[in-house]
Amino acid sequence: MSEQSMTEAAVSLLVERGIAGTTLAGIGERSGYSRGLVTHRFGSKAGLLAHVHDSIAAEWLRRVQAVVGRATGVAALQRVTDALYKFIVDEPKGLRAMYLLRYASIDPSAEYRANVAKLNKAHVRALKRWIEEGQAHGEIAVEVDPGLAAELFASVVDGLLYRWLVNPDIPVKELHGLMRAHVARALRAAQA
Repeated sequence: MSEQSMTEAAVSLLVERGIAGTTLAGIGERSGYSRGLVTHRFGSKAGLLAHVHDSIAAEWLRRVQAVVGRATGVAALQRVTDALYKFIVDEPKGLRAMYLLRYASIDPSAEYRANVAKLNKAHVRALKRWIEEGQAHGEIAVEVDPGLAAELFASVVDGLLYRWLVNPDIPVKELHGLMRAHVARALRAAQA
């Protein structure tokens, strides 16, 4: 229970104050525990930030797996798009905190860079697999390079999230619909 309270406090502080303004003492105070307990549990601020990133990422992956199910190809990618839209609507603070950490991980001194890189590779690997399965079923054009298409899809998702983080008033619902349609148009095999 204390770990969940500390994680929730960290998410709130990250969203309110940013990485520099989030301290172990502040997390302890916000969660009703001491700084010492936070330090004991996570070891350091970097350990805590890695935990926060990984916890939210695990929830994201759980949602994607639940929504995608056994789908492959275009349907799988469209369902990932649906999961993304629902995550923006349902968990904006968590998503905001995770992407704050993801974007800050480009700093060479970010001790949780490996966590972010590992998640990025897992996302692209899953996307590539769904595209390859779609090709095997004749749904996705064989001319499509699964690795490049997976990287492009992941990049579009990251770009959409970046723009939403900077300007929460962008038309996310409409962009979601457009992204679903473009995935189908860009990847579908020509029908004979």
